[in-house]
Amino acid sequence: LIDRYTQQKDAVRRERNMLMLQNQTNKRVYQDSLETSDRQKFRNAEAANRVYMAEQSQLSEKRKEAQFAAQTALAKSIGAKGAILASGRTGQSVGLLALDTERQAGVASAQAKAMLKADTDSALIAMDNAFQANLDADQQAEAQVGFNPEMPYLPSMPNVPNFVGFEIPK
Repeated sequence: LIDRYTQQKDAVRRERNMLMLQNQTNKRVYQDSLETSDRQKFRNAEAANRVYMAEQSQLSEKRKEAQFAAQTALAKSIGAKGAILASGRTGQSVGLLALDTERQAGVASAQAKAMLKADTDSALIAMDNAFQANLDADQQAEAQVGFNPEMPYLPSMPNVPNFVGFEIPK
């Protein structure tokens, strides 16, 4: 009986040790997958940030181009108006020619503003797409994380020998 009891205790101890080792392994695997997911999300955020910076840089360049185009149009308008007024002409046609140069400058300015608006919209769409791609990649990284193992159920140690096989009358 004592040998059988000792064997039962040893079997329970081995099973408990095996369950604890398996739990430790599961915890390590979970922690590794969690850290891998965090690293991937960090890389995703860096990639999205690079897209944001590139789009903002391009948009800044487009703004500068629009400002220079507006300055050029204004300078041309002033030069053309000055040339018309300096020609010595008189009458209504001179006034109409002067107004035409202002109109052309206004059209050029409106065109530059419209192009800048289109470029701004394009940059915003690209940044929004990068944001959505970042969210999708983060969700994929989180989906790779396994379950967080809990403490396993451990069988209890036998307190007294188990008298299996003996018919003890009641």
